[in-house]
Amino acid sequence: MVAVGAAEPVVLAVLGDASDLDTWLRRHDNRPYPAYHDIEGTWTFPGFTFTLDHAQADPYASPSKAHVRIPHATAKFPASLYASRVRKIALADYVLRALYDMCVSKRYDQHLSGGGWSGGKGGQLEVDRPGQQVLERTAVLVDDEGIEVRFLVGLPARGRSIMGAFAATVLCEHVPALVAAAYFAHHDAAHLAAHVDAVEDQDALRAMLPTHGLVGFVPNGAVLARESGASDRPMASPPAVRFESPESLRVTLELPNRGAISGMGIRKQAVYVCLGGGFHGKSTFLAALARGAYNHVPDDGRAFVSLVPSAVSVRSEDGRPVRSVDISPFIANLPDGSDTSAFTTSNASGSTSCAAGFMEALELGTDVVILDEDTTASNFLVRDAAMQTLVPNEPITPLAVRARDVVEHKGLTMVLVCGSSSAFLSAADVVVQMDAYRMLDVTARAHEVAQGVAACAPPRGASVFGGARAGRAVELASLAAHGKVATRGAFQVQWGDETLDLHAVPQLVTPSQTRAIEAVLRHWAHGRLAPSAGRVPLRSLVDELEAHMDKHGVDVLQDYGRLDGFLARPRRVDVGAAGMYTQLTPVNRLRQAQWAQLGADA
Repeated sequence: MVAVGAAEPVVLAVLGDASDLDTWLRRHDNRPYPAYHDIEGTWTFPGFTFTLDHAQADPYASPSKAHVRIPHATAKFPASLYASRVRKIALADYVLRALYDMCVSKRYDQHLSGGGWSGGKGGQLEVDRPGQQVLERTAVLVDDEGIEVRFLVGLPARGRSIMGAFAATVLCEHVPALVAAAYFAHHDAAHLAAHVDAVEDQDALRAMLPTHGLVGFVPNGAVLARESGASDRPMASPPAVRFESPESLRVTLELPNRGAISGMGIRKQAVYVCLGGGFHGKSTFLAALARGAYNHVPDDGRAFVSLVPSAVSVRSEDGRPVRSVDISPFIANLPDGSDTSAFTTSNASGSTSCAAGFMEALELGTDVVILDEDTTASNFLVRDAAMQTLVPNEPITPLAVRARDVVEHKGLTMVLVCGSSSAFLSAADVVVQMDAYRMLDVTARAHEVAQGVAACAPPRGASVFGGARAGRAVELASLAAHGKVATRGAFQVQWGDETLDLHAVPQLVTPSQTRAIEAVLRHWAHGRLAPSAGRVPLRSLVDELEAHMDKHGVDVLQDYGRLDGFLARPRRVDVGAAGMYTQLTPVNRLRQAQWAQLGADA
């Protein structure tokens, strides 16, 4: 089930049946640990096949990779549940959640420990941990022939010797028990169907936004608040206040399964400003909207909060590298004479990082930019009249001045949370206020107030964005890592001597997406999944990657012929670095990468 593309899988021989595997393991009790390599291959079990793709080299190495294949004739899921691509993804997600829950409840995920060097080790089964989002993953795949489940297994050891009897228990008892969670009979049919239908509806909703002149939607009844700052699960309601759209902003859309759904529509090519006092729900609203680029499980509270996939959250990132980015619409006339139309620095300030992130988003063609004053450099956003008088030679032109220009000439929608400045009121098409977690449309009143307040006057004349350079190209060979490569959580990748810090890319939701980004960088560094070798335009790179994943799935990122069940599809903007995702993305953050603007000399 691995896609054509990056690396073809190694086809392993059929070695025997479950009884043969059990016998081999027991006979090899206390044999040297490397003998486990002899069971790499496929074993037939009643109703499914088990394949050990790669046995770990020793008990202290990363766990072994394995997968099972279950034909639909055995799993018996109704064909309607996997009749389309999105329904296959939804069914795979549901099965993964059942597998993960079984691993935890049966304690299959617990490994032996203790007893020192000669004590028992390993024995655990690990599947990718699902979150609140429904993502395309490599952990469980559904195709027209059956279901494939990929997992890690810690092959048991005592010291550096095989624990044969316990290995037989793990592979010949725990694995079949786990596989039972991938059978239709294991599930509540109505609950499963509701899950698949809800995911399909969310996908359809996001796809229909542009045809209705929208880029986002927040449904009535949504629970936007989370149960804590450390949890992505919904707050109970009550006390959480459910979202209700102001009547003036309400739209109704028709979904294939659910039917009519009403809520707040966010229209394209507009400036939305969200006001309100502290702790009234402004940032909660914005955070939920940003996650609307993903489908969610039906009971998340944010299901049907929808946003076009290209949306980017821009925020400050002091110290980030910037390579050959045209930030001249926001920053120019530097005292040292630096050319800001192809700006490079290894240590950007807050405002410079915001300007770079914004322009990188435009480079990849974002439709929506999201900003929260709490996480954005204030001098990038606004500059009041007093400061204009005191400091007339300011190199920074704030976003409040450029807002109408970029919206009208780039077709952008901006959604901005701003509770401390009136600078954006005159530029806003829609102004909403969060008042005790309830949204009010205060556009008319805000425009009245803005008339009596000194604002950042937009300059007259041609658009400053029309003349901005089209984009940049990266030398693929410069992406190669010089040393160890490893993903550490959702926001950090060790890339040889460098560390890619992705904390300013808040729309990454799982380490599996970051692992996928790591895989993309490896492929690009070797000229794979790219339209050509050498220097390639960034936008062409991400377009090519997106086309490969659309056609072949996330499996196109597999490498070295070994199936990795811990990858999840990242958005193109997360990988590309500028398009709708916050400041930049990994490629833009990689200090060693060699960039050049298109049309410029190397």
